[in-house]
Amino acid sequence: MLHRLAAAAAIAVFAGLMPLPSFADTTTPSIPAQPAQSSEDIRRAEVEAAFAAAITGATKGPANVPFLAQATLKLPEGFLFVPVKESNRLMRAYGNSAGGDNFVGMIMPDSNEDWFITAYFNDAGYVKDEEAQKWDVDALLKGARDGVEEDNADRVSRGFAKIKVDGWIEKPAYDAKQHRLVYSMSLSDLDAKESDERSINYHTYALGREGYFSLDLVTGSRSIEMFKARANTVLSGLDYKSGKRYEEFVASTDRIAEYGIAALVAGVAAKKLGLLALVGLALAKFGKVILVAVVAFGAVAMRLFRGLFGSSGKKE
Repeated sequence: MLHRLAAAAAIAVFAGLMPLPSFADTTTPSIPAQPAQSSEDIRRAEVEAAFAAAITGATKGPANVPFLAQATLKLPEGFLFVPVKESNRLMRAYGNSAGGDNFVGMIMPDSNEDWFITAYFNDAGYVKDEEAQKWDVDALLKGARDGVEEDNADRVSRGFAKIKVDGWIEKPAYDAKQHRLVYSMSLSDLDAKESDERSINYHTYALGREGYFSLDLVTGSRSIEMFKARANTVLSGLDYKSGKRYEEFVASTDRIAEYGIAALVAGVAAKKLGLLALVGLALAKFGKVILVAVVAFGAVAMRLFRGLFGSSGKKE
């Protein structure tokens, strides 16, 4: 950004030094040709603009944030909630598909911490949870890997590298009393080195009567232990409204989901896992993000790429 501002200033100064043509002069003064913006410049500019819009439209905690007609999120102090429109733009700026009809928004830190959480609601119906008592975590991991491999063709078509699932960061754990599911996998570029930072998607789910919310924290492998508590804080603050709670299910009238809880790890989740990987891998590749924005409610986290790579493969 500073390089672009400096270049613009230099052009303005140069233009001021050029003599103005006289009325008798019929020639057109030459205008210095401007270098075309690289694809990385364009991408970086959109990321900056998308973050600025996200911060401007965010709700600052503590606050009660409606989550559709299903629940309320008690947003803690130090957290920001970014609504759907701004969140969708931010997702696309990082190379993801937009969140879709079930996208609720994003939660970000009101600080320079390097994480964010995406929130979705899937109206699949009542998800039976009996499988959690006997599931095979190795089979679940294989299912997630298969799902990511299927999505790699789409990533390549949009100019992003293929990814792979490295393994568990946290094996699936289900709280049958609270109807909450937590698990986490490590993701990386297909050609990543062992020393490279891994993208971590820390998945949490809150089951309800008509479907479930998924609240997925994205961060790096070096910071997951520090920040995974943020995901659990948000999960614990999600409260279904009366009539929408899991334990209020009525077997004679309510719709039952076509899949059980195991599919949230190996089936349905695998598709979304691939999308979130793009965001996480972008953060890992381009570096940590810095506090740069000041808006009406004070200094907040506007995450910008640092050390972007040009077409030569070298840092600018």
